[in-house]
Amino acid sequence: MDTIQAILKVSVTIFNQCEKMTECNKHRERLVERIKTLRRQIKRLHQVCTSFSDDLVSMLKQTLDVLEKAQTKLCEYGDMSQLQRFRKAGRMLKDFERMNMDISDVGLALMMELEIEKLLDDRQDLLKFEKRLVGQEGSQDLAEDCVSLKEMNKGQDAAASMEITEIPKSQITNVTTLAESESYTLCSGEYNYCSVAIKVFKNPLNENKPQDVRSIFWTEIKTMKKFESPHIVRLYGMCIDESGFPPEYSIITEYCEKGTLRQVLKKEPHLEWKIRLEMAKDAAIGLYRLHQTGDKPQVHYCINSTRFLVDKSYCVKLSGFELSQTVSSIRRKPKEKPKKEVSASAYICPEGLRSVEHQYNLASEIYSFGIVLWEIATCKIPFEGCTAKEIRDKVCNQEQEPLGHDCPPHLRDVINKCRDFDPSQRPTAEGTSDLACSRPWGPELWAWWLKGSK
Repeated sequence: MDTIQAILKVSVTIFNQCEKMTECNKHRERLVERIKTLRRQIKRLHQVCTSFSDDLVSMLKQTLDVLEKAQTKLCEYGDMSQLQRFRKAGRMLKDFERMNMDISDVGLALMMELEIEKLLDDRQDLLKFEKRLVGQEGSQDLAEDCVSLKEMNKGQDAAASMEITEIPKSQITNVTTLAESESYTLCSGEYNYCSVAIKVFKNPLNENKPQDVRSIFWTEIKTMKKFESPHIVRLYGMCIDESGFPPEYSIITEYCEKGTLRQVLKKEPHLEWKIRLEMAKDAAIGLYRLHQTGDKPQVHYCINSTRFLVDKSYCVKLSGFELSQTVSSIRRKPKEKPKKEVSASAYICPEGLRSVEHQYNLASEIYSFGIVLWEIATCKIPFEGCTAKEIRDKVCNQEQEPLGHDCPPHLRDVINKCRDFDPSQRPTAEGTSDLACSRPWGPELWAWWLKGSK
């Protein structure tokens, strides 16, 4: 049958076009996977049947029509340069979403017709096109491709090409002191025309010589490079000034003008919801990027509203884990722990409060992130005025801080899911019950991410 031969030929062309592209990864992979399923059933049909019903002929022609439209669209993008495709990445994402929906619709109809005529050899192929599953996969794919696209768009600046390195002190200019603590002086300045934050350590340890610190630094930056993202505070490097004794050690990072998320929420408690929702999305992307980097899931271990920094455009970036080993080799432990505005116990998951033997995992971190989202939604301090014991008693008694009536429903749902007292009910990767999964964001969290400020 000519229609079957045409379908098989068009599908090969689509596969070849998809291989040449690097954009819209998740949607592309899903499109190829679905067409391969259709192709396998149609190829088998051609082998076992010599005649076809009118309904089946009609379905095959509809399938060919959908595939030819997809082929035309993919060839259009294939003729573009990589730069042109990058500029049209947003439109490409919508086109891939539409192609996937069209392929899914015609695939479901064709599989059902094969099932009716007892020509379907594997019913699992029919289930792959079931609308509920297709909808869930589409939400997940769109969310992940949106994250990649957003990072691509925000990452095209001059700073993106700079390596993490040891920086000579002479290259840091316009230094201004911002704050003092027992352990370090925090300054702002410029490096390669970029605004930077400079943490200058006081009274560094004498046990480690500069060459030892350098060795630790160069080993650690191999790991740090994997975390580069527009929603993770950029690390530029460190500066070791050996002109005096003891040597002066500084860590140079991206400068976020508005300070910590906690400071912003305190200073601007009446931020409009559009800004707050964007801030929540940025924080989610930063944490997601950390969690999914590398072969094994990465955890922060100290998620709270002071670990997110905010730049002048209210873009939120995750911080607080840069060069932890290097810093440990430099800094003396403070004699007294500084008093925190928010009790650390407010961010500890119920299972952690109940038992000191609880092993911290991604579910624990998602709970902490739920508290941060609650802060963004309310601009309040969680469990304000409560002691650590009072917080533990409240949480272990399944008491939660209430959300305001003005909180958007989709954000409310995500916050409550992240704060769920049962760790297995917190957002996890679809299709797995392992709390140490590499992608701790389920369809419900990504559905909220996609809704944004609507």
